[in-house]
Amino acid sequence: MITRYATVVIALAVIAALLLVPLGEGTQPLDRLKVSVGYVLLFLLLVLGLQICIYVATGKINLEFLICDSAGYASMGRFQLLVFTFVVALSFFLVVLDKKALPDVPASVLTLLGISASTFAVSKSVDASEKADEEKPKPKDDANGKKEQP
Repeated sequence: MITRYATVVIALAVIAALLLVPLGEGTQPLDRLKVSVGYVLLFLLLVLGLQICIYVATGKINLEFLICDSAGYASMGRFQLLVFTFVVALSFFLVVLDKKALPDVPASVLTLLGISASTFAVSKSVDASEKADEEKPKPKDDANGKKEQP
């Protein structure tokens, strides 16, 4: 595994290399710094993604119950949030690749993401309330057949 220190050292090396390499005529130092920081952040994101993939492959991160609720059954809210987030992220990525710039995200897409996330939050609260109801003690019958108050 790549340690944190190695990642920092490599990132600093990338910054130094990009600052020394000419980007073209008339390039300002601030522009070089912006490009360097962008590449370093991209590199760190790549390293983080690779580490997560390695942890998933080796079993250190368990995805067995990724879309299951607390009882172990498939959760429609979790599945909807997972799928919709991936669809929006992939669409955004493809638009960025096509236009070579960050696009404006329409308010309707953000609204749909919010609805999807709130569906997940509501399903979590329903699961939590059902679990709390199961844990409450049941009233017992006394000798006369009346229910005792807890």
